[in-house]
Amino acid sequence: MKIRARIGFLLVAAMITFSAVGQNDFFFNHYMFNPSYYNPAWIGTESEAFVTGHHRSQWLGYESSFDGSGGAPSSQMISLVVPVQGKIAGLGMTVSNDRVANLTNFQARFAVSYKREFRFGNIYAGLMPALFSQSLDFGEFRPVEPEPGLAQGKESQMKFDLNAGLYFESNRNYFIGFSAVNILEPEFEYGAQQSGGSLSNAVSTNYLISAGTSIGVSRDFVFRPTTLIRTDFKSYTFEVSGIAYYQDKMWGGLSFRRSESISLLLGYSFLDNQLRFGYAFDYVVKDREAKQPTSHEIYIRYNLPNLVFGGRKAVKTPRFNF
Repeated sequence: MKIRARIGFLLVAAMITFSAVGQNDFFFNHYMFNPSYYNPAWIGTESEAFVTGHHRSQWLGYESSFDGSGGAPSSQMISLVVPVQGKIAGLGMTVSNDRVANLTNFQARFAVSYKREFRFGNIYAGLMPALFSQSLDFGEFRPVEPEPGLAQGKESQMKFDLNAGLYFESNRNYFIGFSAVNILEPEFEYGAQQSGGSLSNAVSTNYLISAGTSIGVSRDFVFRPTTLIRTDFKSYTFEVSGIAYYQDKMWGGLSFRRSESISLLLGYSFLDNQLRFGYAFDYVVKDREAKQPTSHEIYIRYNLPNLVFGGRKAVKTPRFNF
């Protein structure tokens, strides 16, 4: 596929939801390195097992206008992905913690991916059941007038959820994925037992489309543009990224998130690419009066080449592998 055609493919993928109007879930700048948390089908594409960690501090230094006690979003995630030799292509697990003001979302997601090979590429299908725990701290509410019946303390609830996805990997070096997260739309009710009233928080289903390609610029340099679109059909957001890789050992690039920020991504690989470290710096470009201008994110991945299910592990000797 020619370079012009590949770039056109990404632009079409980014435009198909511009008329729609979605995000109520956490996000990471390094989404292209580990899509397993929003598309379980992707885990079947990996040939090596790995464990990865993400940490994001959004709007660093933000203080509330009332008492300066904070409230800036903060997200953490740990993932494990293991390839499988057989009808199942991969297994995965993701544990995440996302805090915004006095609301904390904790999720444990368990993924399985199936693979079907075709002449033109591979199609993967994935399911990801989840446990969704949400906590609300009433002690951080600031009522305009004193309310004796207002609930106190912290209240937590747990619900079941489900995520699913499809992923197409072409023989011509591009991919496109479609996924749905929070399919069961868990709804949390708070404060009814303490105050006689309740606060309701329903998590809506989000639909995501991702696409990308790999363009060989020279023997040492590869350029990989990607896009990620998210919508709940009431609102939408998208990210467009471009990252250049040098000998698949170091990388750098830019990313733009609609109505939010522009980001710089940098990374380096150690131990013969077994250990990878990435950093992202965000700068807010819209509605800065309600935010702090910068966000920071760290990404770490460690490969586990000898971990595989359903097949023989490589046995290494000083002379050869078998």
